[in-house]
Amino acid sequence: MTATQICKTARAALILAIALLFALALQASDTQSSDVGKGFAFVYDPSQETTVEGTVQEIITHPASGSAVGIHLLVSSDGKTIDAHLGPFLSTENREALVLGEAVKIVGVNASHQGQKLFLVRQLTVGERQVIIRNQRGFLVREVPQRRAQINKTAVNGGAQ
Repeated sequence: MTATQICKTARAALILAIALLFALALQASDTQSSDVGKGFAFVYDPSQETTVEGTVQEIITHPASGSAVGIHLLVSSDGKTIDAHLGPFLSTENREALVLGEAVKIVGVNASHQGQKLFLVRQLTVGERQVIIRNQRGFLVREVPQRRAQINKTAVNGGAQ
C-alpha cells in the first residue's frame, strides 16, 4: 500500500467512526426527548410550576453529603416543611437578606434528588427583593455582584462615567 492509499483508508475509517458516533448520539437524544430541562439529575417542567408562600424555618448553607449542592431553605407553609433548593450561586447580599422567620414567596417545581423531595426555586421573593434563581428552563442563573456589574458597564461605555 502506498502512503496515499493508507491516508484514504484512514480518512474513510475516521468518517465512518464520526458518522457512527453521530448516529448513537442522535438515538440517545431521541430516547430522552421527554426529559424537559433535564440537567444535573433534575427535570424542570415549567408547566408544573407552583407558587408557595411561607416562612423561613432554617437556612442550610452546607447541606449534608448526598444532598443537592447549594443553599437550601426550609420553608414552612400550610403546616408542611418544604426543602427549597436555591443552588450555589446566590450572592452574599441576597444570602444576608434571608432571615429566620422571614416571609418568603417561592416559585418553582417539585423534584426529587436521591430519594429526597426538593422544591427547585426559580424565583425567590423576600420583602421587596425579587431574585431570579433559575431561568425558564430550570437552569441555575449566576448572579453578577453589584460591583462587577458597575465595572462591566463602565468597560462597555469605554470608561465613560
